[in-house]
Amino acid sequence: MSAEEHAGLLADPHTWVLFSAIIFGVIVWKKGKQPLLKILDERTARIKTELEEAVRLRCEAQELLTDYQQKHHNAVQTAQEIINSAKETADLIRQETEQKLTENLKRREELLLERITNAETAAVHELRHQAADIATTAAEKLLTEIMNERGSKLVDKTIEELPQRME
Repeated sequence: MSAEEHAGLLADPHTWVLFSAIIFGVIVWKKGKQPLLKILDERTARIKTELEEAVRLRCEAQELLTDYQQKHHNAVQTAQEIINSAKETADLIRQETEQKLTENLKRREELLLERITNAETAAVHELRHQAADIATTAAEKLLTEIMNERGSKLVDKTIEELPQRME
């Protein structure tokens, strides 16, 4: 290249813009490299911290999920045990109630039978008294009639037999 070409090249404003851009880039690189790397490193550290926090939170969430699943399982088992216990208790109460009802019915039946027996005994006793009263009344009437008919004969006969009986 000739000097004129070099002079023309230096006279071109694009060349100066290119040189100034390269110099600016080198200066920015030399001076701004550390702050830029520091900003990038800080951002990388912040992202790394956030990722670690996210992993830690995920682990905690997994532990909580496992814990709540275990608690749910235990609660279901406890509920089933309560239901089974309630069923057993209800069966026992039903059996006891049936037994008490049977005993109560048996006791009432015995009391009724005893009352019936007592009523029968009282009725028989009353009938016997009435029969005895009727028999006594009938005997009295009969004796009165007989005495009226045979009374004088009987007295005479007894008087005649009296000396023989005395002997």
